Amino acid sequence: MRTPSKFPSNRRPAARLLLALASVFALTSCLNLNVDNPQSEPSDPSKETFNAALHIDLSSMKRTPSGVYYKDGPLGAGATITGLGGVVVSYIAYLKSGIVFQQGDNVPISLGSEIVGLQEGLQGMHPGGERMLVIPSALAFGASAGAVPPNSTVIYDIIVDSIP
Repeated sequence: MRTPSKFPSNRRPAARLLLALASVFALTSCLNLNVDNPQSEPSDPSKETFNAALHIDLSSMKRTPSGVYYKDGPLGAGATITGLGGVVVSYIAYLKSGIVFQQGDNVPISLGSEIVGLQEGLQGMHPGGERMLVIPSALAFGASAGAVPPNSTVIYDIIVDSIP
C-alpha cells in the first residue's frame, strides 16, 4: 500500500515547481564567484566600494588629471620612468572585489603597449619604488570582455624592478 502524500494530488505539481525554482535560485547564487558585475557605463572609482583587504582609501591618494589614483610606498632610487619605454616590474592586479586577475614577477614590459592607466601611473617612479594604482575602466580595459569584466575599475600593486 502506498503512503499518502502530505500534499493533495492537485498541489504536487505546484510544490515541485516551487522546489525547482528554489533550486535554480540557490544554484545561480552559488555561481556568483564575487566577480564584479559587468557595467554598461565606464567606472568611476570615487563612486565605488573596494574590498577592505585592498586597503583602498581614495581620500589618501593623489589623482592624475585623467583620473588615475595612486599612492606611493617606498620610493626607490636611481633612474626615473619618463615616456613609454621599457621597464621591468613585479605586480598584482585586482578587481575592486579583491579578486586577482593577473600577476607577475620581474616582467619586462613596454609602456607603449600597456593600458593608458599604467602608462600614466608609472611615470616618475624609480627602481625599487612601489605604487598602488586605482585605474578607472576608461583608462584600463574599457568595455571589452576577457579576464576583466567590462567597464571595471582595476587596481595594481606594482614595484619597479629595473629600468633597462
